[in-house]
Amino acid sequence: MNLVGMLEWEEWEWDQQLNCVQAMPALEKLMLVDCKLRCLPPGLSSKATALTRISTLWRALLLLSSLSYLITRTWIASLPILQKLDVVRCPNMKALEGLPKLQRLELEDEDMEDLPGYLSKDVSPRYLILSCSIELLTSIAAKESGPEWRKLSHVEHANAYANNKQ
Repeated sequence: MNLVGMLEWEEWEWDQQLNCVQAMPALEKLMLVDCKLRCLPPGLSSKATALTRISTLWRALLLLSSLSYLITRTWIASLPILQKLDVVRCPNMKALEGLPKLQRLELEDEDMEDLPGYLSKDVSPRYLILSCSIELLTSIAAKESGPEWRKLSHVEHANAYANNKQ
């Protein structure tokens, strides 16, 4: 499911008892782009057990809150079968937790000057694709002598890129 450019949509109500329908138990992919949506309905958050991929673009995560199962203002947690996560230009993302099956993590923010702390302690993807600032890329390239190396030294495959915006 893609929620794109829904700039005025702030609240999604889904009364499972009133609608007599479970909130998308087979939902596998969710993409949020330019949405002001504050929270997903509780029925969706507790029943989206097939969810394997979330993509958040253009600060969508900053505007979601009060959803302990799925996404909150600064963290993603408790998605036991999520395999791929794309986080694009979400500088306030501070934590990723409870993602034991995460295989691929893509982080894109050309203004990113240091790697998020959750990479060193909470997340162990096999593949990391990183698009960041040239300064961060230089620090990563320094390997053990650079301050960022410990955050990704456990990642099996990492590709990092920088777009020099001069």
